[in-house]
Amino acid sequence: MKKFILKTALLVITSTFLVGCVNSDTYGVPDETLTTFELTPTKTILDIDTNSTIPVLYTGDDIVEGYVTSSDEKGTFYKSISFQSKQIDGGTAPIGFSVPINVTTLYGKGFTPGRKVFIKLKGLYIAKVFGSLQIGSLFEGQIGRIAEFEWKNFLFPSATKVSEDALVRTFSLSDAYTNENQNTLVELNNVQFADASLNRTYYDIDSGGGATNHLLVSGTGGTQRVIRFSSFAPFTGKQVPRENGKIRGVLSKFSATFQFIIRYESDIKLTNARVDVFPAIVGNANVFSATINEPFTSYTLNTSNFPKYINDALVGSRYWQVKSFSGNNYIEMSAFNGVGNPGISTKTYFFIPVDFTAANTFTFKEEMRFNSGEALKVYYVTSANYTAGGSINLANFTNITSSFNITYPANGASENSFNSAGTYAIPTTLTGNGYFVYEYTGTSTVTTTVQIDDVIIN
Repeated sequence: MKKFILKTALLVITSTFLVGCVNSDTYGVPDETLTTFELTPTKTILDIDTNSTIPVLYTGDDIVEGYVTSSDEKGTFYKSISFQSKQIDGGTAPIGFSVPINVTTLYGKGFTPGRKVFIKLKGLYIAKVFGSLQIGSLFEGQIGRIAEFEWKNFLFPSATKVSEDALVRTFSLSDAYTNENQNTLVELNNVQFADASLNRTYYDIDSGGGATNHLLVSGTGGTQRVIRFSSFAPFTGKQVPRENGKIRGVLSKFSATFQFIIRYESDIKLTNARVDVFPAIVGNANVFSATINEPFTSYTLNTSNFPKYINDALVGSRYWQVKSFSGNNYIEMSAFNGVGNPGISTKTYFFIPVDFTAANTFTFKEEMRFNSGEALKVYYVTSANYTAGGSINLANFTNITSSFNITYPANGASENSFNSAGTYAIPTTLTGNGYFVYEYTGTSTVTTTVQIDDVIIN
């Protein structure tokens, strides 16, 4: 049965006025302007779920229902609606699925979170796409968007709209990112943005493309996952918050990479004190010195706590460590994760305190092993712009990498001895206390092993 509610002109004008007074972060289409339908489902989503990655035409005259979990109101979703089945009594988890439609502003057509929608399946195609059920038209052998002038033949919004609290499930970061949770409404508990995202905006134009991936970390440590922000969302020019707490959104996946996508800025509820998941290891004998001669011979193998220095894992859990070969000690960092495995995303800093006023030169030796890309940068930062163990804001660091002769062998090859990186003459204008800093950056593909030895400041 179709339901259409006709209002008088006065009520329509009043409704329009009231919309302007509603919080724009939660505004959807007023129910009184919708054409709604009440159909009888003949199948459940569980009945039609498939393991086939090849689109199959649905020929049965069946109807399923789902509850909207996504919203394109703030530009975070594009021409696609995420749904989940209603959680079955007894604790059976809901099944998430998506329906791509060649239409924008879908929220304006009634597809707002919590809305029940009936879907007539006959004539549509179904398949598992990146591990989750997708229903749509056929396009070049894959599930494609339902055409703009055809979607109303298949999707029918109901007058029923349930609270998000009836749909959402709360997970830890380590448990949330699974195929089974795709397209469902998820709330991540005890999470925060990785240190590398601090002092950055949600959308970072330097990341390229139309969206930016940030990393979320668990407040208990050890787990990092991707959260994605579109350049079209109106809030993405704001800086990401530092605090810890909850984030609500919809889990998606592209190829092998899970991506968590929020609907509105209000989905981010980070109100608790930030947790230092992988804190800087600050030595207990930090001294701003004009002379340093450090061969690392006094440290035991695998040491990461250096009394004179600061060792800070900004992204990932790996710290600079003392290694040894043929009786020679040095410090080392690598993102390598074993043969056949992608590298570990990591960004780790090693700080050497120095009296810039009294010191004149800075030199060290380096050796690159199993080269797969440039991974080492060198900076200096004044103590006015960095506090030992505090936040790292690279905007206040000066990159002096080009002042050194840091060599990399051919891709996949290794240097077999330490090379002098050359000597950096400290500018006379650089005075006061501060730090020379080694930055190691590793990714899934950049896993070069960097070794540093014989650090000398005179």
